[in-house]
Amino acid sequence: MLDLPEFWKSLPRESELRGKYAQPAEYAAQWLLPIGAFALGVLLLVSGMVAAGVMLLAGGAGIGFWFSRLAAAAEEARERWARSLICRQCPATFLREEAVTV
Repeated sequence: MLDLPEFWKSLPRESELRGKYAQPAEYAAQWLLPIGAFALGVLLLVSGMVAAGVMLLAGGAGIGFWFSRLAAAAEEARERWARSLICRQCPATFLREEAVTV
C-alpha cells in the first residue's frame, strides 16, 4: 500500500493518472447571493413588505445552509483523499483505517 497523496505527487505531470487520483476540488462558496437575499429581506421587512421580506430571509438562510453543507462535503472529500492509500497490485484506493495490510 502506498500513501495516495505521496503517490500522486510522484507521478509525472503528463501522466493520465494525475487526473484520476487528484485531490478533490476545494469548494468556493459564493456567499454574495445568500447575504444579498438576507439583506434585501431585512430591508423589505423594515419597509413594510412583510411577506416578501420573510420569503427572502428564509430563502437566504436556506441557500446559506445549502452552501455550508456543500463546503463541508467538499472538505470531507479532501480529508478522505489525504487519508487514502493506493494498492500496489491494483488501482484500488482505500481509507487508511479500512485497509488490511499483509
